[in-house]
Amino acid sequence: MSSDVTTRGQRWWLLAVTLFAFLFLLGSRSLNEPDEGRYAEVAREMLETGDWLVPHLWYAPHLDKPPMAYWAVAASMRLWGYSEWAVRAPVALAGLSGVLAAYLLASRLGGPRAGLWSALILQTSMLYFVMARMLTCDIFLTQFVAWAIYFGWRGWEAFRDTAEGPPAARALAGRRFLGWQSAAWAAMALGFLTKGPVALAIPLATGAALVLFRRRLAGRWGLMWLGTGFGLAIFSLMVMPWFILASHRMPQLLDYMVIDQALGHTLGTTIKNRQGSPLYFVVILAVGFLPWTPLLGWLWRPTHWRSLSQAQKDGWLMLSVWASFTFVLFSLTKAKLPAYILPIFPALAVLVAWRWSGAATSASRAGSGRIDPAEWVWRAVLISPLLLSAAMTLAVRFLFKVMDEAWVWPFFGVAVAGLVILLIWSRGWDRARCMRAAVVIGLANLLSVAALVPTVETRLKSNQTLKPLAAMLRVEYRPGDTVVCWGFFPQGLPFYLYPTVDSAHPLLFGGIPFHVVPFEFPGNRERFGKRVVPDEAALVRLLQGHARVLVVGFEGTFRQIESQIKPTPLRWFGAVGRWEFFANR
Repeated sequence: MSSDVTTRGQRWWLLAVTLFAFLFLLGSRSLNEPDEGRYAEVAREMLETGDWLVPHLWYAPHLDKPPMAYWAVAASMRLWGYSEWAVRAPVALAGLSGVLAAYLLASRLGGPRAGLWSALILQTSMLYFVMARMLTCDIFLTQFVAWAIYFGWRGWEAFRDTAEGPPAARALAGRRFLGWQSAAWAAMALGFLTKGPVALAIPLATGAALVLFRRRLAGRWGLMWLGTGFGLAIFSLMVMPWFILASHRMPQLLDYMVIDQALGHTLGTTIKNRQGSPLYFVVILAVGFLPWTPLLGWLWRPTHWRSLSQAQKDGWLMLSVWASFTFVLFSLTKAKLPAYILPIFPALAVLVAWRWSGAATSASRAGSGRIDPAEWVWRAVLISPLLLSAAMTLAVRFLFKVMDEAWVWPFFGVAVAGLVILLIWSRGWDRARCMRAAVVIGLANLLSVAALVPTVETRLKSNQTLKPLAAMLRVEYRPGDTVVCWGFFPQGLPFYLYPTVDSAHPLLFGGIPFHVVPFEFPGNRERFGKRVVPDEAALVRLLQGHARVLVVGFEGTFRQIESQIKPTPLRWFGAVGRWEFFANR
């Protein structure tokens, strides 16, 4: 750990561990509702209909976000078929991409050892690991932000070189600066096509902080404006075609995405179930960055800052602004979900790795003596994966009420026993040994949980999978049957029902408010037409008719409808999690 050099063997081991961490058991878990089911179904409909311009959900426009994530998943399914592995392959690759960006940035700032540790820290942080196996757009955004800031930093290094040296060297540095700036703006464009303006805001905030911090730099500020102009041109060429073409097809698109989505989620005017206090992300970060959370309080110390060189201060400031600006931005917005702060994780991983494994550590010790955290902090890092294992096991037992899985209490017992043994065994360990053990134990813990989650995936309440439900429906479905989903919107159900259900044989649905998905986009209520069963009385009339009707109802639907349709008996097929399946005959 004291050496700032990594061997080729260490880099190959890092590659093997990273690939295993992101790809092992990637397709073992079924798609969870609502996010994974929705993203997969939108991508599947792109393949079925051939319409890659306007995303559709249940064959109606779905424009909550730009299409980059849908395109990636659809392309993967075209290559690998309709499977969970194919759906999540782009997510895992995005996670790998973010780790690579962090590795390169940390290597640039703190040396090869910092690069190696930043990759290990990032992939073993709990929230990053989970979101690299769960289909949402947040991991895609995170990788593009990380690459934009890495490219921006390379450009900043080149920009500083334009202020000194012979003219030929300064001219070469100027060309390098323009190239890196162009790459940064291209990464921001891809991020914008993934999740909108936040992909611009984070990198631009970090760049602005550097410019303000070095405003007296004797450089060519005209070159900075030239690079910005080039970057804006590249950004516009990459982003505007989709918005122009999609707006031509759907004139309401810009008003909806800007006013209802971007501003509405920021101000809280168009969300009903994602709100939280300004301290919401304090808890998410504290849990999500485990096992490395105890080190965060030791990052920003005046003694450490004073020990850095002028160039190192630029990098430390950039990373700190990246993390703090993103955290404050999402803390102030009204819409809150745990994965929203994922873009700060590469920054924190690089900060932790650089602070305690790279050149900055040596410099700090040389200038200020020992300023490491106390021994208890390193031991907290070491034992936190086992604490997390025990806590997750208790959550499965008491929150999700899983009482019949044989592994629950043994897994809890192993975690507690391991915790006690580790506390005794690790007395006197130095930080290097604690960090190495935390990586091994943390990764083993996360992969163990990934292996066990499929056993309880139908009991995760509103996040359960619909795959077993779709299997039951396919068995009972006959040509000419009407299928009605009632009481809740099962967003990913058609993914598992295809080709039984397709654009020529769509599902009917009802019993849900008209201001939520899939009705959010203007005009969707009219587009669905008769596919919407308007009320419970209409559902009862369908069931009393001559046609065979299969009902996929949210919990309680069967009893509610049965009380109104007697003496005509309903045929019960079974329940999967919170969903019920029955028919009129």
